[in-house]
Amino acid sequence: MPHTNPFRLIDDRHLYLVDKYDIGKVTYDGQNYYDVKLKYDIYRDLLVLNPYGESENIGINLNKSKVESFSIENKNFIKIDKKNETVPEFIPGYYEETKISPDFVFYIKHHKDQQKTATEAGLFYFFKENNSFFIDLKNKIYPIKGKSDIIKLFPDQKKQINGFYLMNRELKKSDLNQFMQNLIKYISNSLSIQNK
Repeated sequence: MPHTNPFRLIDDRHLYLVDKYDIGKVTYDGQNYYDVKLKYDIYRDLLVLNPYGESENIGINLNKSKVESFSIENKNFIKIDKKNETVPEFIPGYYEETKISPDFVFYIKHHKDQQKTATEAGLFYFFKENNSFFIDLKNKIYPIKGKSDIIKLFPDQKKQINGFYLMNRELKKSDLNQFMQNLIKYISNSLSIQNK
């Protein structure tokens, strides 16, 4: 299906992970495809392919039921198919996945909220990032909305977690996704040091 973007933007706050095609990899209908041009529409949770040799103005929405995983912008995404009855926020769709260990996985559900504004020139849109974070610990999903959720999961790490928040305030403000990934890796390193 051809990809369209019907939204007139007021500035560069677009509906994509990155507003250009990036060379990536996709597993589609059981086959791996490497060095393909991809773009991820976060607002509508669509993976867009720019066919080989075509202008970047042309994109095709890939059939979501056939996409198993993809990688762009040095990020790995998987498709989660089933609803989680105990965590209603963990909805089916694409999730950025960071595997810490076999029984410890960190997920980011990228999402953007649409906002609009009317001007004399017409109706314009902008999109604001509103991501959700989850930890899969020993095959149980936990939503992470803030520091207290992380401390609840790792009570022995409370002092280190508080310290990390204190030392990384600027990063938390400027790039919450990177902050959360760094925090999860920091906790993982602390856990592996303690278990030695």
